[in-house]
Amino acid sequence: MLAYIVRRLGGAIVVLIGISMVTFLITFAVPGDPARMIVGPHASMQVVEQVRHNLGLDKPLYIQYLNYMGRLLHGNLGYSYNDNLPVWTLIRQRMGNTAQLAFGGWIVELAIGIPFGLISALRHQKLSDYVVSFLATFGFSLPAFWLGMELIYNVAYKLHWFPIGGTGGIRHLVLPAVTLGIVGAAFYQRLIKASMLEVFDQDYIRTARANGVPPFRVTFHHAFRNGIIPAVTYAGMDISLLLGGVVLIEQVFNYPGVGELAYMSINNLDVPVIMATVLLAAVFVVVANFVVDILYAFIDPRITLS
Repeated sequence: MLAYIVRRLGGAIVVLIGISMVTFLITFAVPGDPARMIVGPHASMQVVEQVRHNLGLDKPLYIQYLNYMGRLLHGNLGYSYNDNLPVWTLIRQRMGNTAQLAFGGWIVELAIGIPFGLISALRHQKLSDYVVSFLATFGFSLPAFWLGMELIYNVAYKLHWFPIGGTGGIRHLVLPAVTLGIVGAAFYQRLIKASMLEVFDQDYIRTARANGVPPFRVTFHHAFRNGIIPAVTYAGMDISLLLGGVVLIEQVFNYPGVGELAYMSINNLDVPVIMATVLLAAVFVVVANFVVDILYAFIDPRITLS
């Protein structure tokens, strides 16, 4: 176990360094000048050059990257060009909102997708399977931004059941979480159905049924533990990506989260904030992969970490 953890941590560090390098290069490859964005279009070139010098943007790119990594190793994410505040302060102010939205949407996904997937697998090629599969295909094809705007107009604006946007409590969270959940649940339904049908064809399932094991025990004690493994993999990746910032949903619902911060930083060429939000999302993905691998051994004892 210890050797496995050390190997995974080493690999994670390499991945994060690679992501930081690629993000840094792409950010500076985008047309535009962060210094010009700060001072505005009417400032003189002398002022622009002074700002570039103060920010260290006049140094070679590799020097800028090494300086950034040096600060990062000391826990310093830098200062936002646009807000003139520590980047970590901006992220900390919004991280709680994004975490609430991410977990809310994730719970809705699982609460809808897993039961519907089981129904489709247990009632394969029957009317209920066709109905659920149709609904899943329809939900999967819905654009998230369109669904969000429809919910805002019909449920929030016309019926006044929930706030139109922003934050402030559970009621503000319902519509964004449902928007995330409906779109994501469709994938879980298809994934669970395919996985369970594959498990139902295994020899040990047929043997259990032949020995008179009750259907409920066959489904949930024998089949479900193996059929859920692909969903566990996707769920770990899913929640990590959601925590990294749900840009589209946060924009639609005017939800002040990390995704909205990333969107604004890209528009303003706010390099420190762009780097921090991308690295934050990458950390969540790496950690989620690690946790999922550990969970495998508990879900299926046949899987070993060695």
